[in-house]
Amino acid sequence: MTEITRDDKPTPVPDGEGWTGLVLGAALMAMALVTGLSYTFAVAVMPNLAGADDHSFVATVQRYNENPVFPLTFTAALGLTALAAVLQRRHSPADATRWTVAALVLYAIVLAITTAIHIPLNDQIDRAGDPDHIADLAHVRDQFEDPWVAANIVRTLLSTAAVAALTRALLLHGRSTTRHDNTNEHRRSV
Repeated sequence: MTEITRDDKPTPVPDGEGWTGLVLGAALMAMALVTGLSYTFAVAVMPNLAGADDHSFVATVQRYNENPVFPLTFTAALGLTALAAVLQRRHSPADATRWTVAALVLYAIVLAITTAIHIPLNDQIDRAGDPDHIADLAHVRDQFEDPWVAANIVRTLLSTAAVAALTRALLLHGRSTTRHDNTNEHRRSV
C-alpha cells in the first residue's frame, strides 16, 4: 500500500504486516525497559541500599515511589505486548504468535507479582510517613526490604524471559515478512 505525497512520490505506508512488526518492536523496547529497571534494582539499587542506614534506606525508597515513569513504563509494556499479540494473530505465522502470547503470559505474572507484593510494600513504606518522625525505622525497613528484593529477583527473571520471547517473535515475524516479500518479487519477475 502506498500514499501519494505532495511531491507525487509514493511513500510506503505500513500494511497489517508492517504495523505488526512496528508494534512488536515497540513492545520489545517497552519490555526491555521494564526488565532493565527491575534488573537495575536487583543488581545495583537494592544491593547498594543494603549498606545504607535505616533512615537513608526508607527516605530513598519513598522517593523512588514518587516517580510516575515507573507505572507508565509497566503499562506501556502490557498494552503494546497485548496489541502485538492481536496483530500477530492476524498477520504473522503461528510460531511468532505463540512466542508473543508466551511473552504476554510471562509479563502478566510480572504484573501479578508487582500488584500483589511490590505495590503493597511500596504503599506500606510510604504510609510509615516522614523518616525523621518514624519511631522504629529498622522495623519499617525489615518489613519492606527482604520480601521486596526477593520478589524483584523473580520478576526480573520473568521479564527477561518475556524479552527473549518477544525477540524470538520479532525474528520469526521478520523471517515470514522477508519470505512473503521474496515470493511477491518472484511472482512479479515471472
